[in-house]
Amino acid sequence: MPALASSGEIPDTGTVNTFAIIALAIACVLVLAECALFARNRSHLRSLIDTHSPEPTQWPLVSVIIAGRDEALTVGAALTSRLADDYPALEIIFVDDRSSDQTTAAALKVAGEDPRLRMVRVDDLPAGWLGKVHALARGTELANGTWLLFSDADVEVSPDALRRAVSYVIEHDFDMLALVPAYRTGSFAVDSIWAVFMRILAMVMDPAKVRDPRSKAAIGSGAFNLVSREAFERTPGFEHIRLETGDDAALGQMIKQAGGGIEMIDGRGCASVAVYRSVPDLVRGIEKNGSTMVDKPFPLVLMGFAVWTAIELAPLAGVVAWSVGAAPLWLGALAAIALTLNTATYAFALWTNTRTWAAALVWPLGMVVFAFAIIRSVHLAHAQGGVYWRGTFYSLAELRVGRRYEV
Repeated sequence: MPALASSGEIPDTGTVNTFAIIALAIACVLVLAECALFARNRSHLRSLIDTHSPEPTQWPLVSVIIAGRDEALTVGAALTSRLADDYPALEIIFVDDRSSDQTTAAALKVAGEDPRLRMVRVDDLPAGWLGKVHALARGTELANGTWLLFSDADVEVSPDALRRAVSYVIEHDFDMLALVPAYRTGSFAVDSIWAVFMRILAMVMDPAKVRDPRSKAAIGSGAFNLVSREAFERTPGFEHIRLETGDDAALGQMIKQAGGGIEMIDGRGCASVAVYRSVPDLVRGIEKNGSTMVDKPFPLVLMGFAVWTAIELAPLAGVVAWSVGAAPLWLGALAAIALTLNTATYAFALWTNTRTWAAALVWPLGMVVFAFAIIRSVHLAHAQGGVYWRGTFYSLAELRVGRRYEV
């Protein structure tokens, strides 16, 4: 046996354990760095409900442009909340993008005789356009407002949301306000995944950089993008992003590249949207996002998510290893601190947006499902040669040509 050991045929378990301990320690430190990044970025996020901007002497006309397809179940409540808005200079343009259900009928039922609401029906999608982007472009052509609010057909707002938003952008001289709404999920399981999404959003996007004109950081919100028409007209317009799946963020990037000022703000208490009611709904809903990563080899995408998952789970592994005597006390303590703070960031990310936090305690499960959903979407995009979005197929070739958002 000594001869075998000296010849290297038996692995040096001591060396393996040392490498494992060092790897776990490094991963724990990285997690602590993530927590610090989350805390810094989150501290830079202002809340619209807490703002007290002075009201302008004259309210500018705001055109709310809402695009929707097959939204019969949500458009009624969304438009009801819009028509309950007390903003004094308001027009609403609802663009029904080729709906096959009772979307138009539901919208008309709510609208009644209210002159502030106009209905537009799109029956044909021109080649080279995403349906939603084309619908927004069509609504913009009909809008009269000096401010344009682009929104989805499932977003509900408070009566004072628009007053607050307009007062804020005028006081601070912003050209665009991207409002992050409160999300209403359908289950404990979805909440655990949503905690992961909200934490990632807080880590990758620093509101201070978004509002800094010297930074290239830009963001948009499909739920609530309030844009100055003057700033919008300095951009290439929707024609430029007609095949961009991340159209909301691409709009923000266009505004900033044209010299406009952007603000990212917390909209809890002012706007909300019901998202996926179940985990299968969420997994299917993420399918269109696969096109954003198809330029990278699938094995590389798979490896990237595997590394990310391993780093996130490393503190938990460190605590378990220490508890069974396979890791030293110092590593157990470091892992416990990292695990506690990491869990706290997930819980805080979920709490600040949804006012729930218990589901975030099982964030490892949510993270695994989230990673699976993204990997699945990339795989499907490769396998299908494109993505299906709202009943329409878009090839990868045209989506690559139409990509505009620069990470």
